[in-house]
Amino acid sequence: MATLNTVEKVGRVLDLFTRDDPDWGVSEVATALGVPRSSAHAVLASLADIGLLQWRTGGRYRIGWRVLELAEVQRRTLDLRAAARPVLERPVAEHGETVHLGVRERYHLLYLDKFVGTRNITVQGGQVGARAVPYCTSLGKMMMASADPSDLPEYLATTTMRRFTPSTITDPDALQTELEAIRRRGYAYDLGEAVEDVYCVAAPVRDDLGQVVAVVSISSPQGRFERSRQMYTQAVVAAGQEVSRALLDASLSAGEESIDYPRLEGPRRDA
Repeated sequence: MATLNTVEKVGRVLDLFTRDDPDWGVSEVATALGVPRSSAHAVLASLADIGLLQWRTGGRYRIGWRVLELAEVQRRTLDLRAAARPVLERPVAEHGETVHLGVRERYHLLYLDKFVGTRNITVQGGQVGARAVPYCTSLGKMMMASADPSDLPEYLATTTMRRFTPSTITDPDALQTELEAIRRRGYAYDLGEAVEDVYCVAAPVRDDLGQVVAVVSISSPQGRFERSRQMYTQAVVAAGQEVSRALLDASLSAGEESIDYPRLEGPRRDA
């Protein structure tokens, strides 16, 4: 239990380092996390010792170069963005709508890539590298539905379900019902829940073991989405499947054993 508590504490410290707040002092970390200054200093010093943080003049800390090394290891292991890019550029060319690629980052949605639409009025969407709450986006809800259902109570215990628009789901029971529906049909909608008048549909990307490792989405102004809902749903499900196959091909070319890949069902006509 002591080890688990330490890992959780490290995670909370690293979560503080963002684009808007890239450097922190010991006292600031202690205040932000509600822990003694000595505890904050111990965690910061330990992270600096292993290179995840770097100590700077004035007693402040920033993300260390070890993070870049780990990122490179991950990139070489499985370059998700490279596999997805040629696939996700096609829906933009065919439909002119904005396409996103997202991954789960603990209890948040992380935007991994974005392809902005080409129509006169288009959706700008989330910035690459930015995080967002998952319960009100199609990407996030698809990832939540793909996770272990036993994770949901812990997520709800640490999250305030804030209302962003009149359509935002803020009731935990309603969210659970929504996630169950997403699991059944295999794709998720955001009907103006994060940004009013912006609608989205998302589908999963699976690795060679059939596990959901990312999610792709198409975002559109409400009017165009309602007219083309079925077409956009079919397009995003097909894109998710194609990226999944690209990941499988990449793993096979790296010399891994071939396995039977689970196919996803396309959207039903009555969706």
